[in-house]
Amino acid sequence: MLRVAVCAVPLMSNFTDVDALAAEPGVVVRFVDRAADLVDADLVVVPGTRGTVRALEWLRERGLADALARRAAEGRPVLGICGGFQLLGELIEDEVESRAGTVAGLGLLPVRVRFARGKTLARPSGTALGEAVDGYEIHHGVAEVRGGDEPFLDGCRAGSVWGTHWHGSLESDGFRRAFLRRVAAQAGRRFVPAPDTEFGALREEQLEALADLVEEHADTRALLRLIERGAPPGLPFVPPGAPG
Repeated sequence: MLRVAVCAVPLMSNFTDVDALAAEPGVVVRFVDRAADLVDADLVVVPGTRGTVRALEWLRERGLADALARRAAEGRPVLGICGGFQLLGELIEDEVESRAGTVAGLGLLPVRVRFARGKTLARPSGTALGEAVDGYEIHHGVAEVRGGDEPFLDGCRAGSVWGTHWHGSLESDGFRRAFLRRVAAQAGRRFVPAPDTEFGALREEQLEALADLVEEHADTRALLRLIERGAPPGLPFVPPGAPG
């Protein structure tokens, strides 16, 4: 078994980044908010967030920043994705998202980040750990990688700490298995990923099941009429989140 702890940072985005890990037989994924929850984790994931500086403050307030630093010093695996990657670096210059100015990161990766007003939107593909990888990027931060032990997609690895802006990379089956093998070795665990887990097929099955459920229990003809013609005249508008 491989135990994965995901830091439940504020304004978390792209929860689906860890779905592919949870789909792997023998991998247990938990969302955590206490430093004690990281002790027995084989891999800690710091996910994307719409508030990188706020998430950094939250990690420090809850003692998770110190726990991540201890993991790095002990050679235990940490993965930062997008905002999580940014806050693992040395420095964040943010006059866009939080307007906090220059803020010290956790210093676990040799990376400096400057927030730009324009947002990076991309569908990159490449090779990492000897495997083909596809992903997507959606972020304001521009990262300057200033070293590391090896490149990792658009980011890097330094010791047992990995970071990248790429969302969705773990959905690439071969790459996910290669990454889990490396992580297991760093964590001192004997873990062999299943050779036949196809995340894309599993997700398609779940979406089909959801579609069948909606079709069975909802008036799909009425929904299609609303989509095609709009709401009938005189129907009151109820905004999202309004009290019932």
